[in-house]
Amino acid sequence: MELDVPPEPREIKESIKKYRGVLGSTPDIEYDSLAVWYNNQLSSYLWRHWKSTLESYGYTWQRFIKVVKYTTEDIIEWALYDKLGWAELVKRLVALLKRYSVVKG
Repeated sequence: MELDVPPEPREIKESIKKYRGVLGSTPDIEYDSLAVWYNNQLSSYLWRHWKSTLESYGYTWQRFIKVVKYTTEDIIEWALYDKLGWAELVKRLVALLKRYSVVKG
């Protein structure tokens, strides 16, 4: 499975940070997680870029979301704390998508 690294969605990152700010400034895993999953912004963005390839490997939107959930902590590190680069986040997600694809290859 070959998935390109889409352009970093800076507007989504800023939206996540803004929404997190509304929830308060104290670090809290529940609020951090809620912020990164608000409106499924990042997962929708990635699905639009990779949909045709992912579908050929047996992915549906629902299955894709299940796998992306495993990277919630990585998304938090990228979006809220700037401790993980975009390319590294995508690399980790792609590795999980390969692991859990229905069609191997």
